[in-house]
Amino acid sequence: MVFKNIQRIKAALPEVKYVAMFYNNGTIFQTTFEQEINIPKLGENLAEILNHIKKLYEICNYNFEDYKKVIFETDDISIIILKLGEDSNIALFFKKEEEKELKLTAIKRYMNRIEELIDMDEKELIIQEIIAKEEEIKHLKEDLSIKKEEIKKLNVNLEELEEAIIEGDKKKISKEINNLENDCINLSNDIEKINILIDQLKEKIEKGNK
Repeated sequence: MVFKNIQRIKAALPEVKYVAMFYNNGTIFQTTFEQEINIPKLGENLAEILNHIKKLYEICNYNFEDYKKVIFETDDISIIILKLGEDSNIALFFKKEEEKELKLTAIKRYMNRIEELIDMDEKELIIQEIIAKEEEIKHLKEDLSIKKEEIKKLNVNLEELEEAIIEGDKKKISKEINNLENDCINLSNDIEKINILIDQLKEKIEKGNK
């Protein structure tokens, strides 16, 4: 899951000094770090942290599933790495507070606020997807209506044909009608599938609100 606006994090969490979003392969795709630092190297090392943790689990014969977070604290900067999507992660760099160390209570407070942001952005993305799907249905229905109108006109033309008309012309019109009817069936199936997806997305939002 990608945050709609990376600045939202810094606005909600003034304690955050830098933010870096990266894929499992180490590619940084959003960050507040300036280009003066080696961005590719930053992503590479963040990904290596996760890989080393995974190897550590394997060495200890622990079952390594999707991690949730990694926390590293020093006197100056503390880092929290969180899993976002299947292949994406976020690293938050917190500046030193008045206290000498970033206490567990502070980390818990940050985590709660971060999770709220993630949930909020995830719902926004789902809503945007629903809107896009509904717009797609609108266009499909318009296309379906046009094709049905074409079928009506062709049927009228076919009925008005005189007996003396060339048989090949009748077959040509009949074939065109058949093709349009098949298109209508496919469009109706597509609309039904998208409606099912929309219902599933709405259900996902409702579950998240419980």
